[in-house]
Parts: sequence; structure tokens; C-alpha cells
Amino acid sequence: MSRMKANEQLLKDLLQQFVNKSGRKQIYDERRVLTLWPEVMEANIVQNTQCKDIKKGVLMVKVFNAALRFELMARKSEIIRQLNDNLGVDAVKDVMFVL
Repeated sequence: MSRMKANEQLLKDLLQQFVNKSGRKQIYDERRVLTLWPEVMEANIVQNTQCKDIKKGVLMVKVFNAALRFELMARKSEIIRQLNDNLGVDAVKDVMFVL
């Protein structure tokens, strides 16, 4: 491992320890969901949605078309599972799709 990669890993580990000890782990995990959305969802969904916020495990997603909102509501449990699996923790409890 190069020295730069080793330093990056050390910094990542230190930040993770700080977040865990400061009691902000839930907030940190929830914020990671917002950045994960475009990585986890298909391109069509990413282009027609916008993650607005997440509070107390409830993710708010703005959907730009009603037909897609209907499809996403039908896939809600699958979407929650995908996001949580990618996070490695159960940060998302529910998703609200709003027009």
C-alpha cells in the first residue's frame, strides 16, 4: 500500500472513530444516504428524482413524474434494503416519495 493510501485510510479510520464517539453516527449514516442515492439507483430514477432530506430514518425523495412515483412506491421495501445494504447499517427506515 502506498504511503498516500495508508494516510487516507488512517484519516478515514480516525474520522470514523470520532463520529462513533461523538454520538453523531446516526446523523452521519443518514447523510451518507443522500450521496448514495445516485450510486445505488438506476440512471432513469436518478434523472427523475432528487433526494431532499432524511430525518429520523425517513428519506424524502422528490419525484418529477407521477408514473415513476407509483413505481417507486411499489418498490419501496426493495429500495430501503438496497440503500441500507450499501451503507452497512439500517439508517433508512422509510421513504416518502413526493411530487
